[in-house]
Amino acid sequence: MSVPVKAVSAPIEYVKFGEGASKHFSFNKHVTIALTAGAAVGFMWKTWHWNEKRFIAQYYADLAKKEATEEAARKAAIQEKFKQLEAELLA
Repeated sequence: MSVPVKAVSAPIEYVKFGEGASKHFSFNKHVTIALTAGAAVGFMWKTWHWNEKRFIAQYYADLAKKEATEEAARKAAIQEKFKQLEAELLA
C-alpha cells in the first residue's frame, strides 16, 4: 500500500507577495549590506595583519641594532686589550 505524497502548499489567498516574512525583503539591500560588511571586516583583518607585520619588522630592526651595538662594544674591548698587551710588551 503506497500512500500518495502531496506537496504542502497554501492557496494564493493565504500567501500574498509582500506580506509576512517577505514584506521587508530586498535582495539588492541584502547583497549591499553583505558586501559592505564583508569589505569592512576584510579591511579590519588586513589592517591587523599590517600592524603585526610592522611590529615584527620593528622587533627585528631593534634586534639588529642591539647586535650591532654589542659587536661594536666587543671590538672596542678587544682593541683596548690589544693596546694594553702591546704597551706591556714594549715596556
